[in-house]
Amino acid sequence: MKMKALMGAVLMLGLAACNSGGGLNIGQGFNIDANLTGASVRTAITQVVDSTTGAVKRYESTYTLTQPNAIFNVGPQSVGMTLQGFTVEVLDNAGTRYGDDQGKYQRSVSYVVQPGFICSTAGTTLDNCAPSAKVASKVATTIGSLPLVTDRIAALIVNDCETTGCPTLKLKVTFSGTDDAGRAQTLTVVSADLASSVSSFSTIKE
Repeated sequence: MKMKALMGAVLMLGLAACNSGGGLNIGQGFNIDANLTGASVRTAITQVVDSTTGAVKRYESTYTLTQPNAIFNVGPQSVGMTLQGFTVEVLDNAGTRYGDDQGKYQRSVSYVVQPGFICSTAGTTLDNCAPSAKVASKVATTIGSLPLVTDRIAALIVNDCETTGCPTLKLKVTFSGTDDAGRAQTLTVVSADLASSVSSFSTIKE
């Protein structure tokens, strides 16, 4: 009986070694972080003034909105992830939501973040790679021009740039989706820059 108990304990320890924190050994661990770069709103201000009094009558400004690039860094042997949506909160320099209710919103998306493997066979994608040729590696998936900033937010920025000065803003973004093992996952970027600036200024008299 003691021998059976001992063998049972050894078996349980062996299973724990395979599975505890151990999904990583079979490519089931989740090790992904996200970064955002390049979000900006540049405003070309056109000020229309009264030709007699010089008083400002209105603004006829335009803006250029550059959406950020999202970079997902995947650790070696980590599963990948299918992104299904994101929640964005735009915050001012004091950490207060910018634009009240307009400063928080959700969107549905569909993007794939590749797992932490590469294929050692030249010219072969990971999907077509033989299991024996898969090599654990850090992998970065970049999604360019991810539509995280709405035109409503851009319009509020333009208004501030015209009147009180361009604001200092941050994006807090939480991505949600399902990893390759079928588990729900979230990734949060706590503070990414949303740059705002005046690209030009001109005056029209009428």
